[in-house]
Amino acid sequence: MKPETTSLYDNGVRSGSVPPSTVSQSTVRSPMRPMTTEGTYKFDPERPRPNLTLREKEVLRLVCDGLTNSEIATKLTVSRETIKSELKRIFRKIGVANRTQAAVLLVKQGWL
Repeated sequence: MKPETTSLYDNGVRSGSVPPSTVSQSTVRSPMRPMTTEGTYKFDPERPRPNLTLREKEVLRLVCDGLTNSEIATKLTVSRETIKSELKRIFRKIGVANRTQAAVLLVKQGWL
């Protein structure tokens, strides 16, 4: 790992030069988890319904049913990579980062 990409945690706590109690939890975070509070979805009657194609709606219904990408691909007779690509596009359209957030948003907004 390049020195400029290591976190405060890696530079201080792991090396022993900074005691763990002096590093705040807001400073130390997983590199895959954003520091924003976005991702908590409350019902918003003003939020516009996304303009999804029939196929995108079908994929989202299967996601909400708990199917994996492989299971969705088999059911729709496409490749797993196609489903991954479709899900990325859907997530961008509805403003979420993952399938769990998508399912929660769809249920809370009554879009499903």
